[in-house]
This record gives sequence, C-alpha cells and structure tokens, in this order.
Amino acid sequence: MNYIKKNIFNLFIVILGFVLALSINNKAEDVLGINSSDIKTMPDNLFNKVKYIAMDNNGIPLYTVSSPKMKQFYKSEIIEADSPNILLFRDNKPPTKIVAQSGSIAYKRKNIKLFGDVNMYFKEKPDEPFLKLNTEEIYIYLNEQLAVTDSNVYIKKNNSFLNGKGMKSSLLKGEFIIFDETRGKHVQ
Repeated sequence: MNYIKKNIFNLFIVILGFVLALSINNKAEDVLGINSSDIKTMPDNLFNKVKYIAMDNNGIPLYTVSSPKMKQFYKSEIIEADSPNILLFRDNKPPTKIVAQSGSIAYKRKNIKLFGDVNMYFKEKPDEPFLKLNTEEIYIYLNEQLAVTDSNVYIKKNNSFLNGKGMKSSLLKGEFIIFDETRGKHVQ
C-alpha cells in the first residue's frame, strides 16, 4: 500500500511539473512577444566620412553623396546616410545640390528619399542665382529626374517666393508644381 501511495505521489509530482512547465512556457511567449518591426537589421557595411559616386553604364557620374556615416544593406540594395550632401548632375546644366539630416538611397532602383530639414539648391544657368527649396521630406526619382513631396514646401529665388503643401518638380526643366495651400510673391 505504501508503494502505491509513493507511485501516485510521484505521478502527481510529474504531472504538476509538466503543467507548470507548459504554463511558464506560454507566459514566456506572451512576455517575449516580438514585433518584427522592432527588429533592426544589421547593415552589411558601415562607412565613415565617405563619398559615394553613382555612374551610368558609360562611366558618366549621375550623382554623388557625401556623408559622415553610411550604412549599406546588401539584400535590400539600400544605403542609409547621415547628413547626406548630394550633387545631382544634369546634361549641360549646373548640378543640383541637396542636403538633409538623413537619407535612404535605393541605388539599384535609382531612388533617393531624404528627410529632416531638406534643402535643395537649383539653378538652370551658371550665371543666375540659386533657387532654394526647403521641405521636411522629399523623394527623388533619378530616372525620371523628378522630385516629389507631400510635406510643406518653401521655394525662394531672389526676393520671390512660393510655398504650399505637396510638390512635384521636374529637375530637368526646372518646373515646380505646388499642390495645396499655394501662396507666393513674384518680384522682378
């Protein structure tokens, strides 16, 4: 009889241990639940004080990016840059200079996303003054030579200005279209 009580007690302890292990495991999964957006992918390469030059198939520079710190993600084909300083080259025209707090360059797709106090300096001819554009975020589609934003935009050239919300710009033609809340003043 003592032998049966001992075996029942041992079986009870084993079952209780099993139930506790399952319970602890389930609680641990709830506590350790990880949202995939919280996971930061490690870059494949890190660069300090770098200048990146993108060229076409003939070796002609398309644009340059200078940055104190860049991270390259090989799988997604993206370069993240801190404080990027960009020069976009255009045929027979002065380059367009763009500076921002940070940027993301999809180098195979030839798209650039810049954010944080983005300033673009543009001129059609070498002897004319710069047109300065300021916004918080801008997308540049290099193949189409388009710059697009949904953010507020302020454009100034000499004493003339144009501002509003949302913009599309042809970097080849020097045309700027403001979508909403457009205001401006033209001074000759």
